[in-house]
Amino acid sequence: MIAWKTETNYNDMQTVLIISRDSEMVTVWENLFQQKNCHVISEALPDNALQTSNLLSPTLIILNLNLPQLEQIGLCKELRSTTKGTLLLLTPKEDEQEIFDYHYAGVDEHLPTSISPMALLIKSMAWLARHQ
Repeated sequence: MIAWKTETNYNDMQTVLIISRDSEMVTVWENLFQQKNCHVISEALPDNALQTSNLLSPTLIILNLNLPQLEQIGLCKELRSTTKGTLLLLTPKEDEQEIFDYHYAGVDEHLPTSISPMALLIKSMAWLARHQ
């Protein structure tokens, strides 16, 4: 019997789903998460993101779409139903009622869109550590 050894064991990796239309930031985040041994998938459209999340049940979802509030809340609820993982939402607004609404819709943490990639990585790794 021959045993094959692969360099990447996807069973040991945590899956991160990045939902964003900002291709430059997605590339930065993908590189950072891959360096931390995460399997990274990115989507730019809400419908594709829902389908991907439903198929993969990611450990971490980073949602960075500038959608109208009600549409964004609906997307958060739908994403929450696809995974028991962490849902991080990046939005430019800091309104307390909106933040409450997002948390009620299943968001684990709200972060400002101005967050640095390294700060997002550190916060994300803390959330991922909770799932191990």
